[in-house]
Amino acid sequence: MSSTVRAAAAPVATLPSTAGLALARRLAPVLLFSDNEPFLPSRVGISILDAPGRSPSSQLDITFESNVERVIEYAIWWDWDVQHLYELEHIWLKLDGADRIVGVDASAHGGKFAMSGPDGALPLVDGRITLVSTPGKHAFTATAAEQDKTRELTEICCVELAGRGGLLINDMFRDAIGPVSAADHRAVKRYLQARAFSPVFRFGQSLDLGKVEMMSWDELAAWIPGRVRDILAEIRAEQPLLKAVFLDSGDTLVDEGTEIFDDEGYVIKANLIPGALEMVEALAAEGYRLALVADGRVRSFETILGGHGIHPHFEVKVISEAEGCQKPDRRMFEAALKGMGLGPDDAGSVVMVGNHLERDIGGANQLGIISIWQSWSHRRSRIPAHAGEVPRYTIRTPGELPGLLAEIERQMARARHNPALA
Repeated sequence: MSSTVRAAAAPVATLPSTAGLALARRLAPVLLFSDNEPFLPSRVGISILDAPGRSPSSQLDITFESNVERVIEYAIWWDWDVQHLYELEHIWLKLDGADRIVGVDASAHGGKFAMSGPDGALPLVDGRITLVSTPGKHAFTATAAEQDKTRELTEICCVELAGRGGLLINDMFRDAIGPVSAADHRAVKRYLQARAFSPVFRFGQSLDLGKVEMMSWDELAAWIPGRVRDILAEIRAEQPLLKAVFLDSGDTLVDEGTEIFDDEGYVIKANLIPGALEMVEALAAEGYRLALVADGRVRSFETILGGHGIHPHFEVKVISEAEGCQKPDRRMFEAALKGMGLGPDDAGSVVMVGNHLERDIGGANQLGIISIWQSWSHRRSRIPAHAGEVPRYTIRTPGELPGLLAEIERQMARARHNPALA
């Protein structure tokens, strides 16, 4: 291939004609996937460029060498990357005046790279351009051997970092997709974490891109926002998540040993347990719905938790003074469920976090709420008096709670994805 490159001009792309789509289908590459790749592309958007310029479907510039007359751009759509909802990758076939392929570029991790074999030749197998797709991540290389260079990172992405990106929101589609909540991102994460896999680096799974549904890029771009909204609607309806997190206050958020009372017995000052504020903020940022379920006086909680900036994060506050009863009375927990718009059938998707085995753990257990004992304090009994006070889970500090909740939801997601694990 000549090294001379024509200067970039303003983007010039034409809507592919029937003949153009037929040419794109005839010349379409073959993609090789890992034998256990779970995510395959489902649509391709075609653009035909007759001069160098910006790609119609990405932020990358398309170059024309001296023997290139036009470029066919394949914008390849996946519903899923192992780390996030939806994926676009690209292949650019460079054609001479006789529509012979004289060069191939493809995308990998946000960049554009020339595709060629070790000898510099085009990556052809039985006369077809054939590229290898990174397991889970779908970046392209010309050979399977090149995939070994990033094997360790790929394995990490497919296992430990599965779902990390939630919903990928490209600026191109942000307004059309519409609002996405923190809980939506969390549901996408859990969906993908349930589908984490250890990739094999045998690439025996073959896909002829010409047999995938093909259309103009403009048509694909118009379809994408609706497709994303549809997937999100399915995830919202089907992906199991915790519906609420109930939190105690004393020795769960607030260090009871630092409480200072006024003459009327109201707490006017107290320190938070180290990490408590950060924990609440982390849960709120992840879209968890929080309720305060605590024994004490309303004004005390407003003063302490309000002063530390925690109070506004609670959607519901159930305080014993206002309810006329104390934990473990089931009315405290029923009031919290009702306040969150939940009922008894939802109890198994709710957690109660507290320091008191009798009040917090025993009270939650009697309703089927997932009980989490925070063992940070030594001011209360640390030995369950009976089986009803045995917590489902135990943490030592507030900072451990976000990770535990994530693991509980991952277990829920895996059980939904694979009932044999339930």
